Amino acid sequence: MIPGDVLPHAVEVEHPGTRTDRYGNQVTDWSASTRSKVEAWLQQNTAGEDTDQRDAQIGEWLMICNPVTADGQPLTVYGADRVHWGELQFEVQGPPGPAYTPAELHHYEIRLKTVEG
Repeated sequence: MIPGDVLPHAVEVEHPGTRTDRYGNQVTDWSASTRSKVEAWLQQNTAGEDTDQRDAQIGEWLMICNPVTADGQPLTVYGADRVHWGELQFEVQGPPGPAYTPAELHHYEIRLKTVEG
């Protein structure tokens, strides 16, 4: 595991809840989501603007964290999750990348995306 002093950012990983829609299908319900506090390292990898029919700021980030929450519970992260850091909200892009030592899962590398505007 990565020492805590190398993971200076306190973030929350949000898992959506589910509900049944009027057709009997299970759909994502963010009003019933759950959050896990995580110690992480965040860095912005790219930034750009999408000016084709709107004024949007797009950023791609990398989050590195241990495979446990701040409470020591196993951390699960899915491609449908969100990550909150201060006032910023990110979407998880694809499944997290696990990094192993020869003996165990060492940490996760998670790609994030943010779009404003």
